[in-house]
Amino acid sequence: MRIPALLSTMLAVLLLASTGCEDGEGNGTGGPSNGGGNGGDVPLPGLQSIVVEPADQVMLIEAGKTPASLTYRATGVFEGGAQRDITAQVRFSVDNGFIGGFSGSTFTTYKNQGGVTTVSALAGTVRGTTQVSVKLQASVKDPGSSSLPADAAAPFSGPSSDTRKPDLVYPNDGVLMPPNMRGAELHFLPGTGNTLFELAFQNAVTDIKVYLRCTQPMNGGCIYRPDDSTWLWLTQTNRGGEPVSITVRGTNDAGVAVGTSTPLSVSFARDDLTGGLYYWTTSNGSAIMRFDFSSASQLTGEKFAGPEVAGNECIGCHALSRDGKKLVAEANGQNSGRLVLMDVGSKTLLAPYNAGASSPDKSIFESWNPDGSQYVGVYADAGATDFNLMLFDGNTGKQTQSLAGTGSSTEPVTHPDWSLDGQKIAFVKMGVKGTNQRFGKGAIQMVGRTGSGWSAPVTLAPAVDGKNRYYPAFSPDNSFLLFNESTCPSGTTSGVDCNADSDPSARLFAVKAEAGAPLIELASANAPGKRDSGANLTSSFPKWAPFLYQRTRESASRLQWFTFSSSRRYGLRNPLPGGGENPNGTLLWIAAVDPDKVALGQDPSYPALVLPIQDITTSNHIAQWTKVIVPVIR
Repeated sequence: MRIPALLSTMLAVLLLASTGCEDGEGNGTGGPSNGGGNGGDVPLPGLQSIVVEPADQVMLIEAGKTPASLTYRATGVFEGGAQRDITAQVRFSVDNGFIGGFSGSTFTTYKNQGGVTTVSALAGTVRGTTQVSVKLQASVKDPGSSSLPADAAAPFSGPSSDTRKPDLVYPNDGVLMPPNMRGAELHFLPGTGNTLFELAFQNAVTDIKVYLRCTQPMNGGCIYRPDDSTWLWLTQTNRGGEPVSITVRGTNDAGVAVGTSTPLSVSFARDDLTGGLYYWTTSNGSAIMRFDFSSASQLTGEKFAGPEVAGNECIGCHALSRDGKKLVAEANGQNSGRLVLMDVGSKTLLAPYNAGASSPDKSIFESWNPDGSQYVGVYADAGATDFNLMLFDGNTGKQTQSLAGTGSSTEPVTHPDWSLDGQKIAFVKMGVKGTNQRFGKGAIQMVGRTGSGWSAPVTLAPAVDGKNRYYPAFSPDNSFLLFNESTCPSGTTSGVDCNADSDPSARLFAVKAEAGAPLIELASANAPGKRDSGANLTSSFPKWAPFLYQRTRESASRLQWFTFSSSRRYGLRNPLPGGGENPNGTLLWIAAVDPDKVALGQDPSYPALVLPIQDITTSNHIAQWTKVIVPVIR
């Protein structure tokens, strides 16, 4: 499926526009909606508490059909224990105005979205509450499936059969998705002899059943993409809510017997994923692609820049300023260090391409400070003269400072990352010298601001024989980092399998931004899919979306998203062809992180899913984020 990249408010407009509700049925703003009576603003003398009835109701609606209504009563409890009906003297409201609203004392749902909300009755400062759940039901015939039976549900009344049992292959169980994810897919193996399928999405507020054929066969299985309406019903009903259980049942058209898959669980975050993403594709001559998660029209990544901006040389490793206005990218591969420094809005170079052709203005990997006035870079390749972290002017590309003591000619630095608060820079110190792209026995180190200068380096993840640690990335709250660790063949300290370049054994770890903190493996994000043959999935180059989000409706819940490159199988699809160091190419994957678990030393990650805004036929890497995509105006 390809759905528009809608923000939550735009999604709500689509949902509300189809209800036909008048103003009195709810304000449609996502906040509390007003009832009648005295407006609830006038206090009632002696009022101690309010009882709202009926309590804890479940209302059923058929998606796209008639809304449901329920009339409430408020009973006031006064000093001395006296009670009386005060329904006409309170203001009724709900805290989730996307599922319905009040007119007087009557709550009326919308007809395209379920969910849970608190019903409040307010008189002065006294409030009484109860909960109401709106359960959305739907029976859908997949628009992409032909020749479905008139009563598609009827064949599923036959006896159960283990041989007909389908198997859900993708996504992994327990995945957390952004509600505005585009192109989400479900992959399953059909089971023996099945020609008709029932896909069920179910929890306390959801009962959606989709009837379909195997319209997109792939490697012995089936790929399903929900149509736009079904996807909106599912995601908007469950954003920030409880997990949705997904099962597939299979039978033939005669309904001889029915197989039922093992269920998997999928959850949806409360907040949409926002910001802009720039990533590098090595296919078709190489290019930097970009995607705007706040766009209402963009469906897939678009080419932003290619070899044409670098004298027709390959352009690759890149970094974007936080505000999205500037880009710096290295061109022509290892031992070059020549940079493209570009104003994004005009797509013009801020400095001539070859201005950094000689040290000390060369760099291979870069990261920007918060205001875009500087970037930190590194260069340890051919002709290098400064092996430390180097600071560069963000408008001219000229080196302005070298952070002495961070590197040396025998142990150079690479992979810098500047924290969002500007107070810290993480980097890799090579234990076995190579180029900035390929080296061995890396350690993760960090420097911090001290007045107008920088501290001596502290080690976060030490160098270890047989391991390589690299690609540090600060979390949006600046409290911890992600990094990669790859494993060398037995008895070696470096080599093609552990040189930080497409290492098959690369795995993701987290560590607090303080010396001596424990290293935490992101076991859930590192976990293989059902079709992966082993644990070597090349989970590499983590980069953060630059915002903090809410995971659930609870205000204390926190959520962060990061992307990474991985050669793991995208469900039923074949692996992409790779290169000389790795037989498989990589796609961009995204995973959620609960930052509060890092402080507890626990795995903070959720299972990963593919980022479907990319061209899945090309090998893609280095997904760099900005807070906003700046349009190109020439």
